Amino acid sequence: MKLVTKMYVLIFPVIIGFSSCKKFVDVDASPNYIVTEAVFASDKTAISAISGLYLQMRNQLLSVSNGGLSVYSALSADEIYNTNPSTTADPFYKNSIPSTNNTVSTNFWGSAYRNIYQVNAMLEGLSGSVSLTDSVRQQLKGEVRLVRAFYYFYLVNLLVLSTNYDANSKIARSTSGEILQQIVNDLKAAEEELSIHYPSTNRGRPNRATAAALLARVYLYNKDWVNAEIKASAVINAGNYSLVSNLNNVFVPNSNEIIWQIIRDNANTAEGSTFIPASATAKPVYAITTSLLNSFEAGDQRKLNWLKSNTVSGQAYYYPFKYKVRVTTPVSEYEVVFRLGELWLVRAEARAMQNNSVGAKDDLNMIRNRSGLLAISANTQTEILNGIEQERRVELFTEWGHRWLDLKRKNKADGVLGPIKAPNWQPTDILYPIPQVELDRNPFLVQNPGY
Repeated sequence: MKLVTKMYVLIFPVIIGFSSCKKFVDVDASPNYIVTEAVFASDKTAISAISGLYLQMRNQLLSVSNGGLSVYSALSADEIYNTNPSTTADPFYKNSIPSTNNTVSTNFWGSAYRNIYQVNAMLEGLSGSVSLTDSVRQQLKGEVRLVRAFYYFYLVNLLVLSTNYDANSKIARSTSGEILQQIVNDLKAAEEELSIHYPSTNRGRPNRATAAALLARVYLYNKDWVNAEIKASAVINAGNYSLVSNLNNVFVPNSNEIIWQIIRDNANTAEGSTFIPASATAKPVYAITTSLLNSFEAGDQRKLNWLKSNTVSGQAYYYPFKYKVRVTTPVSEYEVVFRLGELWLVRAEARAMQNNSVGAKDDLNMIRNRSGLLAISANTQTEILNGIEQERRVELFTEWGHRWLDLKRKNKADGVLGPIKAPNWQPTDILYPIPQVELDRNPFLVQNPGY
């Protein structure tokens, strides 16, 4: 961590503007930070700087890369609710987020761009250094490209409808589709640069399969079913991963289902500390909605192992229990970013959309059977896709905003959330507002509709 603090010197606050799709991805390093050549003077110091980046990704409670997506997106969807009034949680649960919301400004926009600034500075330093061995330079460039793609994937899905500017602006416009294509380009480059093997003794630093996993998800969102299947298959068939039969061991550090986890050696996960109540008699801050609770089929082991309940004043409150540790230390759990369960469901959907019903059902049943359920009996494409959507709901709940983004990408948010969120819901709520402070600083940014 000392190396990272040497790497950047705080000068003054700054805000970024977007002038094209390329600039959306290739954001210049912030004038806040000065990169010292010493950071990239040796393989050891460069690796330490990258390790510091991962630490920074989990340094702010409930940010994009540290539990924020699991909490706030779940509130915005139909997964959890806050059990007591909260000025922080209420706007997300009620889908009435003002553009002046500090959580969006600080925990989403601000935290993401601070780390993107670091990534771009690191890429420049890695490219310019004459001291690094080629293998280390290549691996580290792949790692930081992956991190950049990771952040932009969530920014474009949560906050940015497009980078459209004022009609009088001379700056070119870019659609969200073009931005996603740039994310694909970053991930393709990362795939080439990253090693097949993990460069660390754990899975805290990404390998080639990590880039393939995110690529599979991006292709799925882009409705590129062929490539989504190819990349999901690359991870599934890599031979390094397998579904864990004991659901209580899926999220432990040595789980063979984990593809990438962000490690913080002085704290357990933000989800554990947020979701798990302080005692067996305490009401959880966030509880599972009746809708989600009732969506589990009889005999589903995920309900037994990934949910827990406390009864307070005669009322049972169920809460997420994927992570089992509430206290900060000693550290026994890490933040799981990608795991194999998602990739089976990605491939199932990609195959179903290509009318490969047999392959789609086979993939879907891998997840169902692992959870103690019988094979799905669906036959038509619509039935199979409905089954996949159901499995994504009960498999990936309160993980990285999957449910919120699934409702958005499938154009089902209005039909699902409209009735249960009334009278607050409006169709434009599928995007969070661009923080007003950023609009004030950058005249080329345009607020998302509805705010």
